[in-house]
Order: sequence, then structure tokens, then C-alpha cells
Amino acid sequence: MPEYGAPPRKHDYVPVYDDADTAKRSRARRQSTSTRTPQKPKPTPAAKPATHATEEDAARAGIPPGYSIKNWDPTEMPIILLGSVFDANSLGKWIYDWTVFHHGASTPMADVAGELWLLLIKLAGKVKRADECVDRIKRTDAHETVESFLESGERLWGRFKKLLKTCEQFMWKAAKRESGKGPVSMGRNAGCEFVESIFGRDRELENTEKLMHSIRLWNMRFDANCEEILRHPTA
Repeated sequence: MPEYGAPPRKHDYVPVYDDADTAKRSRARRQSTSTRTPQKPKPTPAAKPATHATEEDAARAGIPPGYSIKNWDPTEMPIILLGSVFDANSLGKWIYDWTVFHHGASTPMADVAGELWLLLIKLAGKVKRADECVDRIKRTDAHETVESFLESGERLWGRFKKLLKTCEQFMWKAAKRESGKGPVSMGRNAGCEFVESIFGRDRELENTEKLMHSIRLWNMRFDANCEEILRHPTA
């Protein structure tokens, strides 16, 4: 059963990985909540009780049996990385913690990972909020505006998931090298390999930065164009 361990906190501890094939994206929309912290974001401004996913939640979301769901809030859109299911916040935290483990806390890459985490939370929260509100919007032009942002938000998620797939391939290649002729398994370096892939200058850093720039712009445009509509959907 694929599983991701607790976040790495010291250099003598590494989270656990198990095997699993990459699964296809399970259903469509929605995710987390917004926060406003400059470096390491918190899951929510006020501590909300953890929502534990069940096998029934996974089945409703179209997640195949055998995937680890302990890192997924079932009220949010599932994101699959190898054999584990995440939401925007938990995946952002996982990426951030592995980046700190690999590069150190006070490093440029840790700052980038922290910003990526925050951007994912914001994108997820705004898409979720718009999706929950769009059917109550009365004015045709306002409805079309919000629908347009939902569609562009989904395209951004598509780009992010494509980026994850590319990073997964690097992780599998590294695992095969480490395993030699034996069974392929995700070893202690899998998380570091992911960080090297998503933030590596000779790998996916350029695509990661372009995606982050696009999410930043989307967030700003969403605030300017949709915030008032969502506050007063029946106006």
C-alpha cells in the first residue's frame, strides 16, 4: 500500500515510501482554503478539525483501491502523486518539507517551495469557492465571468498535474537505478529526487516558475473580477 510518512524534520529521518503505479487523475474540481503568511503557510487561519478520508470517500472520488488516503481531506479535490492522495494544502506542505529537508530552511529553494504551497492553497480555495457559488449568480455577465475563471483555474490544475507526472518519471528512473536488477521501490532518496525534478534548473524549474507566475496572475485577476460577484451573487 503506497504511503507517505510524516514530514522530515531532521537529517537523520526520512519519510517512508512504498510502491505504486501512477494513477490517472480522479475527478474534477476543488480544494483548500486561503491563508496569508509570507513564508510557510498554515493549513487554515483557524484550526479546523482534521477530516479523515474513508474508503467510501475515495470510491466517490474515483480513487482506485489501495491508494493511501491519509494525507487527503475528502472535502477537497484529490491530487495523486505516485500511490498517495493529497489535497492542495497537504501536497504543498509535502513539497515544502522535502525541499527544506533537501536544501535547508533558509535557502532560496525553500522560499520558492513555500510560495508554491501558498499559491496552491489560494488557487484551490478560490476555485472551490467559485464553484460552490456559481449557480447562485443571477446576472448573466457575472455568471459568465466566474465560469471563465473556473475554466482557467482548471487549466492551471491540469498544468500542475502534468508537472507532477514529469517529476514522477524522474523519481521512477532514480528508483530503478537504485534497485539495480531487484524489484523497483521508492527508496530514501525519492523525495529528494522529486525536489531536484520540480526545482532543478536542468529539469523542471523553468516550467514550475512559469506555472507559479500564471497562478499569481490568475489570483490577482480573480480578486479584481470575481470577489464582488461572489460576495453578492444575487445582486
